[in-house]
Amino acid sequence: MQTLHTINIIVHVLFGTLGLIIGLVTLLFQNQPQRHIRYGRYFMFVLIVVVATAFIGILFFRSNPFLLILTLLAGYVGYSGYRTVRLREQKSSTVDRLLAGSVLIAGVLYVRSMQLAGGNWSPAVVYPTLSALLLVVGYDLIKHAWLFQRLKTWWLYEHIYKMMSAYSALASAFAGTVFSHYKPYSQILPSTFGVLLIAFFIWKRTQKRKKILLYR
Repeated sequence: MQTLHTINIIVHVLFGTLGLIIGLVTLLFQNQPQRHIRYGRYFMFVLIVVVATAFIGILFFRSNPFLLILTLLAGYVGYSGYRTVRLREQKSSTVDRLLAGSVLIAGVLYVRSMQLAGGNWSPAVVYPTLSALLLVVGYDLIKHAWLFQRLKTWWLYEHIYKMMSAYSALASAFAGTVFSHYKPYSQILPSTFGVLLIAFFIWKRTQKRKKILLYR
């Protein structure tokens, strides 16, 4: 069993590190659509492996509330960010909504169970991570149910936010593990930096869109 655990950790760490590199390359190629799409697909494949190995580790070897919520966040926002580009101005499918609802319930129930059980966990880290997950899931469900016509043209901004959130979650997990002696700051700072990057790239895309509309 210990050998399987070690193999799972090695695969998780290798693909997590690879995800950070590929994600950065994808970001650098944002103005070159073909390369951006190609490396974006590589990033999604790597993210799937990272999330899968994280779930295996949590379910069969150890239970860490921060890692579980972070895994749910990275997995869902990565999937939703990919689907946003695929759907663009189309409504989400039944499978999309069922997945969103399942992730929402899983996150809330797990945090509730940790509250009841007590133990060594940091609310200052877990609650913001859960809030980020609730924000994306809630937005997706509300958009489909009530505000689709108003929000359907925001798909590119959604893609930026969700994929950057997935990358930020990977970075936070990496920093929290490698620099464990500096918790909770090693977990919080990558997320904070990620939020700043999201704001910057959305602002940059907004300015570019304004210029396009101005010269039409």
